[in-house]
Amino acid sequence: MAVTLETTHGAEQARRVMWPGVKSRAILRLAAPLTAFFGIQTATSLATLAMVGHLGNAALAGLGAGGAVYGLTLALLFGIDAAVQPVVSRAAGAGDDERMARALVDGQAVAIPLAIVLALGLLIGAPAILSAMLPNPAAAAAGAAYVRAAAPSLVFMAFTIPINSAWIGSGRPARAFLVTAVLAPVQIGATLALVFGLGPLAPMGAAGVGAGLSVASLIGVGLQIALAARGIPGFLRTRPRLDGVGAIAALGWPISLQQALLQFGLMVAFIIVGRLGAQAAAAANVLISLATVPIQLAVGFGVAASTLVGQSLGRGDVAEARRWGWRTTGLGIALTAPLGLIAVFAPRHLLGAFLHDPAALALAVWPARLVGLGVAADAATRILCFAVRGAGATRIGAAIPFAAQWVFRLPLGAWAALALGMGLLGFAAAETGVTVVEAALMALIWSGPRWTRQMAVTAPV
Repeated sequence: MAVTLETTHGAEQARRVMWPGVKSRAILRLAAPLTAFFGIQTATSLATLAMVGHLGNAALAGLGAGGAVYGLTLALLFGIDAAVQPVVSRAAGAGDDERMARALVDGQAVAIPLAIVLALGLLIGAPAILSAMLPNPAAAAAGAAYVRAAAPSLVFMAFTIPINSAWIGSGRPARAFLVTAVLAPVQIGATLALVFGLGPLAPMGAAGVGAGLSVASLIGVGLQIALAARGIPGFLRTRPRLDGVGAIAALGWPISLQQALLQFGLMVAFIIVGRLGAQAAAAANVLISLATVPIQLAVGFGVAASTLVGQSLGRGDVAEARRWGWRTTGLGIALTAPLGLIAVFAPRHLLGAFLHDPAALALAVWPARLVGLGVAADAATRILCFAVRGAGATRIGAAIPFAAQWVFRLPLGAWAALALGMGLLGFAAAETGVTVVEAALMALIWSGPRWTRQMAVTAPV
């Protein structure tokens, strides 16, 4: 059921006097299941990382680089998510179930063929790509094995990503959370069995991580289709339309491109760090994985902001949409900043569960502290980027992170790590500094009128 807002000025004023926390409650009502949804995914990834940590630095390094390659292909599907969600949120605000179902199937019509091509590309090209990224042959082999085993999951996710977008855009993120909660233990159990070869299964090592992901994603297809058939009227009777498919593709491609380029930047980072040795690459993988905890929490609030902004604009209330963005950003900062402080004050305890090599652990301590200092700014940036996406200004939401990554973050990180000889510490310093500037720029954009001029791109499909 979509979140609703009071539309008359008098009712809104009365509600603020009698219940001043109502907006925060509305945000949390959406963000809580979203953050739980992403939190379960992150916990599953960290559990997997802890398993692979027992296989040594080469496996950790390979999984990190392989994850960047897989993430690049998965990111190309994120634009469909970004396109379907605002269209669904507008439809939910207008009470138009037919348009909601059309947006969902149009999104699948874009995602599924793209995912098939991407999966085939990974199956064929993974060994060559990983060998080019990592000079350590054992690490490259582990990364390639993981990527090839995970490739089928892209096709399965092409079915489920638009359905999740429909749940979130219509204000029902608990549905997405339910599926993730069911699949998480399945994936962890399958990964454990496949990595270490429990029972009659032969140990697959890093490849078992990718195979576990594919198994869980396949089961997710059945669950999501069953739920969508009951919860989205007309879903199974609706067929894609050429104009709708084109509109979804046009709306989503900037986000797909931006996310893919960000993931490509992560690949470049692993290429650079890989030149520092397997220990540095293993430490970088753990740092990146741990950073996903506050990142996913921020993404949960960001998706809530996108939904609330879109629903407000569906009723033509730009001022209300702006207030949703600010309030959600403030709440996201308040909840993510303490996680950064853990990295600042207790990095060894945080890293020790994943890095069992003392040298790799020592290498990661100070970079973890610097990354922890930038957590609040990173949350603000991500939430405001989602807010402008919810307004349909996907080009703004794509351009700022792209420029930050390719014009500043990567060049400065490479210069500090290699030219100045600072290693991972140089990367962390560049990351934190650029993130603070990026957050300030997004706040300036959200306070201005530019994003309100691009709402027409989310016209009904």
